[in-house]
Amino acid sequence: IIPVSRGSNVLFQPLGSSVREHKELKDQNERERTLLQEENSKFAQEQERLLGQVEKLNTTNRQLEQELRSLEDRRETVTNWEAQISDILKWYEVSDEKESRGYLQALATRMTEELESLKHISTKTSGDNHWKARRLQKMEASAKLELQSALEAELRAKQGVQEELTEMKGAHLATERKLQEAEAQNQALHLELEKLKEELKCIVWVCVHTSDKCLFIPLCLWLPIPPPLQIETPFCCFLPIFQPKSHSFKMRSFTVPTKCTRCTALMVGLLRQGYACEACNYVCHVSCAGGMAICPTPPEQLRKTMGVNPVTGTGTAFEGYLSVPKPAGVKKGWQRAFAMVSDLKLFLYDVPEGRGSQCGVNVMQVVDMRDEQFSVTSVLASDVIHASNKDVPCIFRITSSQLATPPTTSSLLLLADSEAEMKQWVQVLVELHRILQENRHQDRSVYILKEAYDNGLPLIPQALSAAVIDRERIALGTEEGLFVIHLHTNEVLQLGDCRRVQLLLVSPQAQVLSVLCGKNHSVRLFSWVELETPESPGTKIAETKNCQTMVSGLICRGTTSVLCVASKRQVLCYQLTHSRPHSRRIKEIQAQGYVQCLDIMGDRLCVGYPSGFSLYPLLNEGAPVHLPHPEDPRGASVAQMEALRAVEVSLSELILCFSGLGLYVDGQGRRTRQQELMWPATPLSCCYSAPYLSVFSENALDVFDVRKAEWIQTVPLKKVRSLNSEGSICTYGSEKVRLTYLRNKSADQDEFSVPETTDNTRRQLVRTKNKRKFSFRISAEERQQQRREMMRDPSVRSKLISGPTNFNHLVHVGPGDGQHRLQDLPMVSTEGVATRPMRCCPGQGWGYSQLWVFREGRIFCQGRVYQNLALVIARDPTITSQPG
Repeated sequence: IIPVSRGSNVLFQPLGSSVREHKELKDQNERERTLLQEENSKFAQEQERLLGQVEKLNTTNRQLEQELRSLEDRRETVTNWEAQISDILKWYEVSDEKESRGYLQALATRMTEELESLKHISTKTSGDNHWKARRLQKMEASAKLELQSALEAELRAKQGVQEELTEMKGAHLATERKLQEAEAQNQALHLELEKLKEELKCIVWVCVHTSDKCLFIPLCLWLPIPPPLQIETPFCCFLPIFQPKSHSFKMRSFTVPTKCTRCTALMVGLLRQGYACEACNYVCHVSCAGGMAICPTPPEQLRKTMGVNPVTGTGTAFEGYLSVPKPAGVKKGWQRAFAMVSDLKLFLYDVPEGRGSQCGVNVMQVVDMRDEQFSVTSVLASDVIHASNKDVPCIFRITSSQLATPPTTSSLLLLADSEAEMKQWVQVLVELHRILQENRHQDRSVYILKEAYDNGLPLIPQALSAAVIDRERIALGTEEGLFVIHLHTNEVLQLGDCRRVQLLLVSPQAQVLSVLCGKNHSVRLFSWVELETPESPGTKIAETKNCQTMVSGLICRGTTSVLCVASKRQVLCYQLTHSRPHSRRIKEIQAQGYVQCLDIMGDRLCVGYPSGFSLYPLLNEGAPVHLPHPEDPRGASVAQMEALRAVEVSLSELILCFSGLGLYVDGQGRRTRQQELMWPATPLSCCYSAPYLSVFSENALDVFDVRKAEWIQTVPLKKVRSLNSEGSICTYGSEKVRLTYLRNKSADQDEFSVPETTDNTRRQLVRTKNKRKFSFRISAEERQQQRREMMRDPSVRSKLISGPTNFNHLVHVGPGDGQHRLQDLPMVSTEGVATRPMRCCPGQGWGYSQLWVFREGRIFCQGRVYQNLALVIARDPTITSQPG
């Protein structure tokens, strides 16, 4: 490995061990190449021998074919003779009786003469001729039999040669395949060797200076794809033919933080985090299982150095033990945590107290280094006033963004075991962040956080639910009741007699607000008109007693609003309308278990219960579809898990969100993807706004892109809780609870008019004459106190009186004139005319002392005449006037 210099902190060091490893790889590659060449020569000789045998068999086959053709020719000759004889016989046939008689008589005469001549000529040799004829017939018959047997033997031999030729061709093809495989393996080894050579030139080393030594950390040592054939295996020494053995992977749930052996990245999740080989304990992600190395994996591969790919950001850069402040703060002490920098995120795991205790897989906190406000710095004693003096040099701080409006950041204090270790952590994180910026890793976050309303509202810490009614109003459900907040006028209305409002659902088409509230957990409906009437009790649905959850949505292609209410195992479905009564019962469903969540998907209702979901049709009667499918082996892993939500990714794919993981299934519950959604921490709730799934845990909000099954954003928020089903409104914080709005960056505008907020608000919730109407404003005493404080500051004091606006300038009289002659004004005696002069204090108005005179509805000042100023003064309470 050859280190590349980067700045003044990077040093050239000989990497002896890496060079030796490279040389061993090269030698083993040469030995393997020699072995493959020998195998190739053996295969070539075997091929030549087989080709010679094939040529011999072809020659014999040609000879047999020639003999077969000669026999066929003879058979054709005999056939021709028989045809000629039959033609002669036909030619001699006659149809006329006279011609037949004459022909027969002449033939008989001729034959008689020939017979007589033969008798005279061969009287003595007739016996010998008979014997010769019989002998010739026997010889011809035996020759015919011999030819027949020879022909059959030749046919059998030809068939045998054909079968042998077929076998030889099959063996030849198998040999060629083996040869091609060997060549492909050799080529793959060559390519892998070239990749290793190139990667050795791209190593990024971080030089971390400690008190007595300089430590080099390979931040970006990265092998993108482990070789499919590990040349460290001893096959070339013992086996004549290379036969790799694949891994025997099995899905496994790990109880401690585990890294993938292939990409070195952390395997995030609560269970079923990845695969593990039963033979050699090779562990990897599900996505990294393809094209793995041979089994067993060499020990050097299992002890692979941590590294980060600078292009994709995957991999683990650093890990170790740190301490974080206890939940009550630094004053209460520190608690042990295991820290790991992986995939450009800092993961913190809680380590239980006790010797030898190990951390679990539930992440305590995650900080994303892609955050625009991410920074790492050491601290001063003034930054951590409650920490002991000996701990201050060992503490460093990580800062990340939190709220966009008003701009706020979150800080995380970390305590290392020593000052040298603290510096090492800081330099590693700074260097990794610098590499991240150089490679231009874009921030993949989709949500920005805005404070939805002034955190001084005393209803916010008690908030249990919320809903957006329109752009000017939001509904807030608390322990004390249901409140409607007018964002522009800051008026707060308390509706009905609702207590402990757990869930709010808005149906815009039906203009109905559904409220789950009360000790009996019943459902009330409020129309849009009733939202403006604080005394309205709403419409209570009697059958919804002991309701634990509900959902609203649209069916029939978005034309009908429905409300589904779950009470234990029973689900009641209602149609919502504008007019009274606002609900009409349309269906009743009995679920398989205690209902934990409800979701409307098209014209079907998805009911979630422990360990499963079921899809029920709402428009007609039909059998439910149970998810996941009973034959799916993953069903055992989600047994007795809490059902959080079902999400429809597309028309043919869904995600079943359980408390342990998320499963991708089709409409029948069968698996559609090998990859599953892994939660970093135990989820409290899941909210969906297409195509992003928001998972709320105790200390963070995690956002997943369900189309790509990727974890794209994490926001550290203490005690965060979702208030609506979309997850767009939530609360977080312990000392100061904030009502927060999650705004999608790609959205054209906010869901509602988010008011400007500050942390130094002095508003108070003041009751009006109506006991159910409140005004969230600054009281008169507080406003007077603010005015006094502003008067003390000269720069602010000049802003108390606004500049002249909406005035009519009638005439200007120069300052040198002793008497002001006013145009267009009737000359009326000044007797009995009210004159109220007003004097502006120095530093106000136009910057110097001026005399203002109010006469007959007009203002006179320095020769100028103004109208309508009295109306402006009356509207602006900051301007006061005193006679004289």
